[in-house]
Amino acid sequence: MPPVIRHVPAWILLALAAACVPAAATADPAPTEIRLGKASEPAPKADPAQVRAVERFIAARQSASLDRSKLAAARRWLTGAVNADASTLAGDPGQTLVAFDFPDGAIERQSDARFRVSVYLLFADRQGKVVQSRDETLTFTGKAGAYICAALKTTNVMRWDSDEVAKSAARLHSSQALDTADDFLRRWATQQTRIAAYSIEDVYPAGVGQIMVPCLKFSAEFGKRGYDVVDSPIMMRRGSKGYQIEPAAN
Repeated sequence: MPPVIRHVPAWILLALAAACVPAAATADPAPTEIRLGKASEPAPKADPAQVRAVERFIAARQSASLDRSKLAAARRWLTGAVNADASTLAGDPGQTLVAFDFPDGAIERQSDARFRVSVYLLFADRQGKVVQSRDETLTFTGKAGAYICAALKTTNVMRWDSDEVAKSAARLHSSQALDTADDFLRRWATQQTRIAAYSIEDVYPAGVGQIMVPCLKFSAEFGKRGYDVVDSPIMMRRGSKGYQIEPAAN
């Protein structure tokens, strides 16, 4: 009796055919599609009129810090809503506003006639030693590009206290070295054509009979935002007449 051939469902034939195909013949997976986002838009440039308004206001305060009789001129930049004392505007008595800074991105537009900006201020004593830094938020209002300060808020104050430096020098029996470095930096500050100030960070031993005095030197253009700062350590060596500054510091 001849064998009986029964009908085999198509899905079984397809499964058997797939099982017989070598692994190398299987199709590669579809490549993964990677989409890169659009480049971010460049930050908008600050309005030059707003930049000038901030600079001119702080320049008026800078003038008042050098000559307290000019406080009235600085106050003319304030609306009646701002109650700022002399120390807020020009620093404590004996202080000079040596530098200030704010980036373009710190200017935040609030409306067509109002903007806010965060600024950094640096104060020194009359000898040029940095004594205080301050962060402020200023709000300006006005019309047709003429702005005045409508709000002034101090957000942070840091005192640059030199007591710990003096203690370090005393522990190392090198107070005379600290005084010599301070005199050297004071003379440097008075010899600059730009506004200048300095800060002594600490006193360290640097070998037998040697002392290192890390310090920062600041300089800025009057009435202009921004300043330069240089990390300038002073090396000193003990001699027959006490500590002397190494020639590299000159």
